[in-house]
Amino acid sequence: MTGTIVEQATTLFDQDAAGARRGVRVELVDCVRYFGSVAALDHLSLAIEPGELVALLGPSGCGKTTALRALAGLEQLDGGMVRIRDVDVTRVPTHRRELGMVFQAYSLFPSMTAIDNVGFGLRLRKVRAAARRRRAGELLELVGLSAQAGRFPHELSGGQQQRVALARALAVEPRVLLLDEPLSALDAKVRAQLRDEIRRIQLEVGITTLFVTHDQEEALSIADRLGVMAHGRLEQIGTPDEVYARPGNAFVASFVGSVSSLPGTAVPGGMVEVLGRRIGLRPEQDVFLPGSAVHVLLRPESFAVRADPLGRGIVLRRSFLGPVMRLAVALPGEVEVEVSLEAARAGEIGAGSAVSVEPLGPPLFVTGRDDA
Repeated sequence: MTGTIVEQATTLFDQDAAGARRGVRVELVDCVRYFGSVAALDHLSLAIEPGELVALLGPSGCGKTTALRALAGLEQLDGGMVRIRDVDVTRVPTHRRELGMVFQAYSLFPSMTAIDNVGFGLRLRKVRAAARRRRAGELLELVGLSAQAGRFPHELSGGQQQRVALARALAVEPRVLLLDEPLSALDAKVRAQLRDEIRRIQLEVGITTLFVTHDQEEALSIADRLGVMAHGRLEQIGTPDEVYARPGNAFVASFVGSVSSLPGTAVPGGMVEVLGRRIGLRPEQDVFLPGSAVHVLLRPESFAVRADPLGRGIVLRRSFLGPVMRLAVALPGEVEVEVSLEAARAGEIGAGSAVSVEPLGPPLFVTGRDDA
């Protein structure tokens, strides 16, 4: 197969005359699913636009995998509806929903080569052997495994096996791609590489995709929109930038990225006083009466820190994160905060060093003391 990857994707996945992306709109509408007395899905509604990749993120047991399985038809809903292309498919069996699925377990057939694994779904659809092999070869080229077409799963690395699983899911030309923790069994470097590869292929093919993960970095880096779930509910959905910088509630603020919570006091003028310094609030945060006791949530990068023999903070530990050094600092009042600074500037600040720490505004989120 020749041509650019985009040309290959266009050949492999039909588009309309205007070249529009092939993806379809997908909806979960007021979905409810109980396991005993526990609501795994609590009136969950989610819409994924054509060609969009939405990542669902949340702690274990939050309902994100149940949502994916409901979309796939692998979980029977106790209430609500699943729609694909504006058609109610709630009672439609999985094999008729035009889906491709990739899970954490590769589930490759050990006695089949890579190319035969990719072509398995086509064989079930009675595609002729020559056409099946040609298409499977094209998909292996798309995922960068042409040279491994004749190898068996035990002869492939974990990352290569997952690429085969992805190619197999795409071979049947699904309208929707479902990815359930597809990278969690891989080591960090391979996981990052394959994550980028999945995103590249998804964008070029233009397939509507739901990606479920517990990994924050994965979700933030791969998604068009990120949904954060807890207790079967969608707490917030938005672009990764929106969710990270403007969380909708304290749970989202605390779950996505690192955050420190400090006691503060609301003061006049749309400000809050924290660590003896006044910082401005965003208009939507200015909802507390002056004098109200609040908790102020700040990211590690929202502090100014410097070595200071007279400083009231003491560095408890350091974490080297490449260009950034993360410091855990103890402050008066049994308050501990995480602060970040450029690693090049942190050489003289070791564990036990005295530092000055100043908060920078606006805060990530502000809650009343009784709400935290």
